[in-house]
Amino acid sequence: MILADKDSLKYLHAYKDGRIKQGLKIGCHLDNHFVFKRAEFNMVLGLDNVGKTNWLLWYLLCHAKLNSKKFIIWSGENRAGQLKRDLIQMWLGIKFKDIIKSKIEFYNQEISQYFKFIDNSKLYSHKELLNIFAEADVDGCVIDPYTGLNHDRRVGQFDRNYHFCNDVREFCNRTGKTIFVCMHPQTEAARRVYPADHLLNGHIQPPRKADCEGGQVFPNRVDNFVCVHRLISHADLWMLTELHVYKIKDKETGGTPTMLGDPLRFDYNGGLGFTLGGVNPLNKKEEDLLNDEENIF
Repeated sequence: MILADKDSLKYLHAYKDGRIKQGLKIGCHLDNHFVFKRAEFNMVLGLDNVGKTNWLLWYLLCHAKLNSKKFIIWSGENRAGQLKRDLIQMWLGIKFKDIIKSKIEFYNQEISQYFKFIDNSKLYSHKELLNIFAEADVDGCVIDPYTGLNHDRRVGQFDRNYHFCNDVREFCNRTGKTIFVCMHPQTEAARRVYPADHLLNGHIQPPRKADCEGGQVFPNRVDNFVCVHRLISHADLWMLTELHVYKIKDKETGGTPTMLGDPLRFDYNGGLGFTLGGVNPLNKKEEDLLNDEENIF
C-alpha cells in the first residue's frame, strides 16, 4: 500500500514544533546515551560471564519501578527463580539471604506485577516466542540468548538471521512492544586483547558490532545496539561493568553512541543494583526523577 502524502504531515508538524516524544529515562547519566523507546528492536552483545543478563535485568527493573513498565523474559540459561532472586535483591537493595523469610512471598508477588517468565524447560523457535510475547500484557520482551533458540537448521545461518530480524521488526511495528535480544560474539572476539602499548595490555577488548555470531546482519537491522563488557581478570576494574553504546538509530527521540574507548562504567555494587557515577536510579525518590509528562509515552 502506498502511503498518502498527508500521512507524514503529523510527524513533520510535530518535528517542526519540537513535539517529538522522547524515550523514557531513569534518572542517571545513562539517559544521555540510551533510553527506553516503544516498538524498538534492541541488541545487547557481550562475552560470557561479563554480566550482560544482570545489567539488562537492572535496566528493565529501573523502568518497572520508575516508569511502571512491564516485561516478559525468556532466558535459556537461567531459571526464573534465579532471575527473580536477583531482581528482588536489586529492588530492595539488600542481599536475598538477609530478607525475612516470611516476606519472600510478598516480594515475589511484587516483582511478578512487572515481570513474567517463560518456562525454559523446552526449546522455542523465535516465532513461538513472538506469539507468546504478543499475547502478554507487557511493554517489553527479552530473548536471552539468541543462540538458545530452537533454530530451523534446514535454513542457512545467513537467511535464518535475516528471517529472525525481519520477524522481530514486524512484531515491534505490529504490537508496539519493545524487544531486547542478548547475543554472544564470535570466537575471534574472545581472543582479541589490548596491544602491548595499551594501559589494559593483555585484557580482552570489548566485542564490536560485527563480532556478533552471524556478523553484521544484526547491527544492520536493529534500532539500538549496545555491548556489555567487563575486564574480568583486571585486579582493580573487574567489578566495573562497561556499557558501549554502538548504535542509536533515532537520536531525535533520545540517545547517542558513546565515544570510542570511553564507555559508561557501572559499579556492580555487590549485586544490589548498578550505580553510575555513584547514582542508582532504583534508590531515587519519585520527586527526584528526571522524567516529566513530555517524556512519557
